[in-house]
Amino acid sequence: MNTTATVQKPKRYVKTGPLVAGYVLSQLRPLHPLLPDKIRYSLPLSWNWKMLSTFLGSHRRNVYIDVHTELDSPVSYQPAVHTDPRWAMSEPQIRDFWDRGFAGPFKLLEREEMLAMAPRMWRLFETDSRTYPRDSYTYVGSTTKGPDGAEINNETYARKGLNARDKHLEDDELMSLYAHPAIVERMAQLLGPDLLLWRSQFFPKYPGMGGTGWHQATSYLNETFRTATLTPKNLRKLFQLTAWVAITDSTVKNGCMRFIPGTHRELLPMEVEEYDPVKHAGNKHDRFGTKVMRPALGEIEKHAVNLEMKAGEFVIFSERTMHGALPNITQDDARLAMSARYIVPDVEIHNPWVLGEGGLSIVYLQIQKLNLDRWKIVQLRGNKKGPMAERVISLPEGARRWQ
Repeated sequence: MNTTATVQKPKRYVKTGPLVAGYVLSQLRPLHPLLPDKIRYSLPLSWNWKMLSTFLGSHRRNVYIDVHTELDSPVSYQPAVHTDPRWAMSEPQIRDFWDRGFAGPFKLLEREEMLAMAPRMWRLFETDSRTYPRDSYTYVGSTTKGPDGAEINNETYARKGLNARDKHLEDDELMSLYAHPAIVERMAQLLGPDLLLWRSQFFPKYPGMGGTGWHQATSYLNETFRTATLTPKNLRKLFQLTAWVAITDSTVKNGCMRFIPGTHRELLPMEVEEYDPVKHAGNKHDRFGTKVMRPALGEIEKHAVNLEMKAGEFVIFSERTMHGALPNITQDDARLAMSARYIVPDVEIHNPWVLGEGGLSIVYLQIQKLNLDRWKIVQLRGNKKGPMAERVISLPEGARRWQ
């Protein structure tokens, strides 16, 4: 009997033939209105020549997981709005943000107050999502487990990933934290007077859990990998920022955030392959959902900053900044954090096919046809709603704790 295992080639994250053909068709813009939405939005509409030439020129090793772009510097480092002195950012602070790509930590709540909320936040994270229930999508990936059973399989990872998303739409207390002026007013000084919250997420880091590898984002092309989730008027302008909030203490031992200052100025390509629980059993650092991704950083990694935070503190950063997290090397210190993503109102989110019949396909979670009927955008500051007006809701009365 031949017991030699068959060696399978890793699945390609992108298939060359369909990509090239789709790219050619995507450039024929006058034809797009004639195409059915199902075909039109399956084209690589957000790909540009830099992305395609890098992919082909590297023999399919290097892929931009988000739309390649550079970031223009601001005309001025003055705050975009005037606000309460408690939340005011000075011109040097704003200049420092633009130099590094992140600012903080700042205080949201007193440490003891946030720690008192932590058990409830853990329960909220672990509760099945009502926004994305189990019957709202189809999982199409592998269910293979690792050799030691320690690492969760891809299907469970996908479920947990969805379950961590957008719980602010289900809980007024969580929503009130994202609406706190300590966050919102600082965001407004960097982005402008009108702000919308379009996504939130919990980030647990259990004892023994691997780190989060280096990555960047701008418009979340990595969800469909064809058409970006966010379509701003000008990709070279700052249109979105993230607040990452420590619910428990976040330390170098239990998995604090990491940044490489200055990397927000341009997106870099990544090496991407399908996560294999056997092949990658020893690599817990570079896993993103059902994918393994590694950037070609070279010498710049030596400039990495480990950002420890106390419970109740937060950092504001551009997702364009190369960021990740250390592993949790403790035996009994689980770390929990949460993030929220704030945008200016002239950004289009998703497309008609995704918001309608097609649903959202998330490549890195290997799910398809995620129904977005329950997904909403929350107006946090100003009155402008922009092109997504039909999805924009006001801050719930129960979340107006600070107003």
